[in-house]
Amino acid sequence: MVYDPVEERTILFGGKGGLVERHLNDLWAFDSDSQTWARIRVSRRPPARSRPGIAYDPVRHQIIVFAGQGKGVRIGDTWVYDIAENRWEEVTPPSSPAPRSDVGMAYDAANQVVIMFGGYCREDIRGQCGDTWSYDPEARTWTEMHPLSSPPITYGPTLTYDGRNQTVLLWGGHMSTYQNGQMASAGYGETLWSYDYRENAWEEMIQPTRPRARYWHSAAFDRADGQLVLFGGDGGSGYLDDTWFYDVGAGTWRPVRSEEAPRPRINAAMVYDSAREVVVLFGGLAEEFAILQDTWVFGRTEAGGEWTPILGAD
Repeated sequence: MVYDPVEERTILFGGKGGLVERHLNDLWAFDSDSQTWARIRVSRRPPARSRPGIAYDPVRHQIIVFAGQGKGVRIGDTWVYDIAENRWEEVTPPSSPAPRSDVGMAYDAANQVVIMFGGYCREDIRGQCGDTWSYDPEARTWTEMHPLSSPPITYGPTLTYDGRNQTVLLWGGHMSTYQNGQMASAGYGETLWSYDYRENAWEEMIQPTRPRARYWHSAAFDRADGQLVLFGGDGGSGYLDDTWFYDVGAGTWRPVRSEEAPRPRINAAMVYDSAREVVVLFGGLAEEFAILQDTWVFGRTEAGGEWTPILGAD
């Protein structure tokens, strides 16, 4: 999902679901005021997929989609959706990242580029997929950045843009190390990384208190408070339903208690609605492999924050 501040609505693309559980390529818009979803009809659409990279470009009022998991295959194409024109267009840069799913991707507003990291690549090239790329929406080109150091090879992390520090934040994910082309170790991430595009540098940010390691979680950046909001994911021994704040000014994590909260899940879509200063969450996969279609809104309170279900929004 992305949030479109021009039309003040949340836009959802693709995923996996339906009565027969298939990959999807549809577009939906959620209006927080009316608390309703409406399908966006488009004549031409990208191939169906789940777990792609997606980012909103505010300069051109467009959505950029890269890669994802199709039916039995990982995809490596790039598509642009012009919101005003209601039109999809496939972009064919001279070079681009290898096909993959479960990437981290975010729009860097200060530098007007999309940053992409990692993902789940084909088994024969998984050891090469700890790469960092930038996408220039103006030139429509991908560029591999080759920073001197970076996070481990990771899939299923979250990448969000911290506008206060003009950096991209990566948290969590399923990490792997490789030796001689073979996986040597694997585990779940609990470290926050910051990427500075101008310096082309990743920085590992160690905090003594932090959320439990996980992947396939959800995250959004609350620009009003300067906080990263984190929810759920796979903690290894079960799916999670906890909510955390990371304060970029103080550099600290803290858990947030809510009287009501979404059930434990992975791969839920989550964005920050800047007009209403709330976080919107949709769907995901429950532990018994039930595909969810519930919608929740998370707003700040004096105690921290509160989740509210949107009745009838599904």
